[in-house]
Amino acid sequence: MQFAVIGLGVFGRACAFELQSQGNEVLGIDLDEDEVDKVSDILAHSVIADATDSDTLQELNLVQFDGVIVGIGDDLEASLLCTLNLIKLPVKNLWVKAKTDAHHDILHSLGVTNIIHPEQDMGIRIAQSMAYPMMKQYLSLGNKEFLVRLDVPEHLPPVSVAKIKQKHPNTHLLLVVRGNNIIQRFSDDMMVKYPDRLVYSGDVNDLKLLARNFVAH
Repeated sequence: MQFAVIGLGVFGRACAFELQSQGNEVLGIDLDEDEVDKVSDILAHSVIADATDSDTLQELNLVQFDGVIVGIGDDLEASLLCTLNLIKLPVKNLWVKAKTDAHHDILHSLGVTNIIHPEQDMGIRIAQSMAYPMMKQYLSLGNKEFLVRLDVPEHLPPVSVAKIKQKHPNTHLLLVVRGNNIIQRFSDDMMVKYPDRLVYSGDVNDLKLLARNFVAH
């Protein structure tokens, strides 16, 4: 797949490097030559270009890409001009970094649905990780529904899937990762044990109660 990242500051570089590490073809774009130099030895493609210029964006043929991220930082005008030009092209799968609530509101009024708040999102994740360290990874599904990964601690004796279900009926076990094996089909009498990793879905409050059983002593 092909992706473009516009704005190669800390946020943009992180997005670009991660997309490329997943086997995608990534084009990095920035007006600042120094920022482009920072990625030129890592990204397969990087260019010095003014992303606020509609003709430049057309020449880059971004309409053919599978997704575009606008990671322009403090320059609100540049971010909005670039976004507006991308909408007019139009590009597919547009994601835009918002610096402030006002920035978010303007992007929303332009019709952007994928708006990123890196600092806010990271702050929330850190706070949740501090409060619930037993939840190693999680994904919000909206409406307080989450997917979480719970690691069975060494002190916890083997326990059956049925016993966990009986105690936490509103949570749903989806996967058991045991070594290099992913178990998707399991009976109620299957025993989970250290060092299994469990993937559950459910309401965030129900998952918090479940997670207390997996606190390492």
